[in-house]
Amino acid sequence: MSEVKGRKRAIWIVGVVCAVAAFATVATAGGKKASTIVPIAEAKFQPMDPAQPAGPAVAALEGDPTKGKSSILLKLKKGAAPLHIHTADYHAVLISGQHKHWDKGQDEKSAKALGPGSYWFQPGKQPHGDACLTDECILYVTFSGKMDMKLADAPR
Repeated sequence: MSEVKGRKRAIWIVGVVCAVAAFATVATAGGKKASTIVPIAEAKFQPMDPAQPAGPAVAALEGDPTKGKSSILLKLKKGAAPLHIHTADYHAVLISGQHKHWDKGQDEKSAKALGPGSYWFQPGKQPHGDACLTDECILYVTFSGKMDMKLADAPR
């Protein structure tokens, strides 16, 4: 598949995922449902850790990721995260950049490089690693519960 066709396919996949999310995450106003539309240029990214403004950033699209179920855009800078866990399950689609995702028992080196449009499901409480291979990666992520992160070897 050519790079142009691959990009068009990735854009189509991301469009389908966002359309499904928009239909699934509607606001109710006066008994009527309204769609949610957030152009990427208008997404309000906030640092996950205010003490590290250059670190990962989150733009909440639906719900409050600090309290429960949510859909977010996650912006990562180049680099790998150590093995970690999240309490909740999540689904992710890579929107831009090159990324790797692997489970405990695998390693970053043997994990496949993923391009835009790539998808993965991560069950909660299972150790895994992630790495952004390009200067920046943006992911669309839906969490089934509160978004948290703990090192895999840290006490739970």
